[in-house]
Amino acid sequence: MAETTTSGDNVIAIRRQCFTQKNFDEHYNLPKAEDPKIKPKKIVADIGNYVRRKASEPCRSLTSFLFSVVPILSWLPKYRLKEWIFSDVVSGITVGMMQIPQGMAYALLAGQHPIYGLYNAFFPVILYTILGTSRHISMGSTAITSLMVGSAVMSAIPDPELVNGTILGYPSEAEAKQAIDDERIMYGASMTFATGAFLLALSLVNLGSVVTYLSDPMISGFTCGAGLHVLISQLKGLFGVKVGSYSGPGKVIWVFRDLIVALTTLDEVGRTRTAATVVISVICIVFLLLVKEFNERYKSKLPLGIPIPGESIVVIVGTGISYAVNLNALFYVKIVGNIPSGLPVPSEQAISKLPTVFGEAIPVAIVGYAVSVSIAKVFAYNFGYTIRPNQELVAFGASNLVVSFFYCIPAFPAMSRSCVQVDSGGKTQIVGFIAAFLMLLVLLWIGPLFESIPRACLAAIIAVAIKGMLRKVRDFKPFWDTSKLDGAVWLIACLGTIFLDVVYGLVAGVAFSMLCVVLRTQFVQAQILSQVGDTEIYRKLDKVGSKNKLLMDCAVVSFGGPLHYVNKDRLRSKLIEVCGKNPSVEKARRKKEQKKQDEVEAKTSKDEKSDKATERKLSQGNRCDEEITTDDGVQTTHVTSVSVFTHDIKCVVIDCTLMSFVDSVGLKTLKKMFDEFGDIDIQLYLSNVCDEVMNVLQKGGFVTKFSDDVIFMTSHDAVTCWNRKTILDSQLED
Repeated sequence: MAETTTSGDNVIAIRRQCFTQKNFDEHYNLPKAEDPKIKPKKIVADIGNYVRRKASEPCRSLTSFLFSVVPILSWLPKYRLKEWIFSDVVSGITVGMMQIPQGMAYALLAGQHPIYGLYNAFFPVILYTILGTSRHISMGSTAITSLMVGSAVMSAIPDPELVNGTILGYPSEAEAKQAIDDERIMYGASMTFATGAFLLALSLVNLGSVVTYLSDPMISGFTCGAGLHVLISQLKGLFGVKVGSYSGPGKVIWVFRDLIVALTTLDEVGRTRTAATVVISVICIVFLLLVKEFNERYKSKLPLGIPIPGESIVVIVGTGISYAVNLNALFYVKIVGNIPSGLPVPSEQAISKLPTVFGEAIPVAIVGYAVSVSIAKVFAYNFGYTIRPNQELVAFGASNLVVSFFYCIPAFPAMSRSCVQVDSGGKTQIVGFIAAFLMLLVLLWIGPLFESIPRACLAAIIAVAIKGMLRKVRDFKPFWDTSKLDGAVWLIACLGTIFLDVVYGLVAGVAFSMLCVVLRTQFVQAQILSQVGDTEIYRKLDKVGSKNKLLMDCAVVSFGGPLHYVNKDRLRSKLIEVCGKNPSVEKARRKKEQKKQDEVEAKTSKDEKSDKATERKLSQGNRCDEEITTDDGVQTTHVTSVSVFTHDIKCVVIDCTLMSFVDSVGLKTLKKMFDEFGDIDIQLYLSNVCDEVMNVLQKGGFVTKFSDDVIFMTSHDAVTCWNRKTILDSQLED
């Protein structure tokens, strides 16, 4: 066979014999595909060799293990002091300045006192710098995980009930507030411990790839929905009103209801406080938006590439004005209040509520890790190095486990701080040490100076910080245009998060993503292929009359995925569509006709028999619906199928190019189809069979039953073999 093209000198000429899979392997002396099953003896031998190799050099093995678990031991000795130290110091100061307002704001979002957000910007940063493999992510509090923690905390420990101006169960409002805050702190710390323990457990079984189950459309939709939740949760701070604590489905609706009720029932003090708070919020939001726009537009022109620290300016100026004017006394504006100095004393009370919080901590751990690894991979790709996902599990797990004893909330990298770290010139993990040192100064001496900062300033910082999360809404159209299922995943994750609450939205998004995988494998497309010109290339048959070459009595069908128990019937249905015959019905019809013919032959003469045969042939050519009883005794109405071809199909080649595996049910279906279609004189062939499927065919008895002669290297080999067979049969008949 010779194949030519019209592209100048780009000509391919092929001349070879027609190959089955067996003939091809024998002709070129190719080894048989290896059995994919697990071989216990080989595993035991490999383990023994590994142990002996490690035991022969114990010092080297121990050093290698320590360098693997504690990456700072490997990269710190290689640190280029003169080249990197200045950039890292500048970046560390910039990130540290950003950690102060974000830490305080995200602590409030998590239902904690702002001081615990500052703790979150110190302890986890040091631990990740020692154990992490990414050079450019900034550990601390994040909007999504803080929101998830806050939702769980508020649900478990709601605000105390107020009846006739008295708080039930507490002698005074101050004592009630202190008791509630203490409970929430312990609850948050317990969630941090559970988060760390879960991540470490995943690292022990090497499950750093768990994030593969969280698709990009799902994460994008979930992030957008969570961003809206964050914004709604800050409305009470932006307006200076009190809103009830809610969780579960419909949370957004109840928050809006309380907000409207609170704004429409304000007394004189409330109106004064709300007016002053709204003014502060608007000024802060407008200023922060302008600063962010300026930083993005003129990033290359800023000194040393350091962005203007808008959040820090808001905190410093807001604190100064609040203290000088005494906003709390004159306009009843809510302020942060007492901020203790110093570091907390570690306590084992972090595990006091562990049984209660473990179920709620798992989604926090999964989401935090998934988003963190995604951020780390982006920066690693941009700067030409690699991260180790399983070591990231160790870093995040150990960081959260240890810092839980210091009353911290779950800590993960934030995209906004990580981008600032990169933009300000950060080179290595030393940035984390510099930022942590700056935070230590704040905790020891500077922290109490922020007691007068209005909570509206922190709410504004959060509202502007989630701008990137809300921008994820722009991802919907590209996902929808690319794949309707991906668009549906984004929509379900986003709407589920908004209306069902954060955790339920995450579960709904993951469940629907997995359902889409099932749907994609269940509703696999089976396409009819046709030969393109005189080439051995086969493509989808668009319509009769196209330039593709139609085969006479042989059809090629491509199955677009693995064959298993879920989609097995789709391949059989396609073969029936192609052939225009249902084997079960056709066999029953033939059996019934044969029975009638035998009865007629027994009762009529030769002349009558001849007339009857002629009449029967005519009736067969014009038959429509007919009551047929199949072999299993089921009576059905047979409607003659209409084939896409205008002539009878005698052979069907099943192209297995996209068939990555076949399970036991799929194998049983293949055997049954070969038997059924063979009984009605339609030959089936297989082509382009991969090694894994070939192993299943061999071990499942398919090759033994139908021989190697029905499995071909390519579809064109199968078609060529059938055409030759047809020609030889016709010559023998002649």
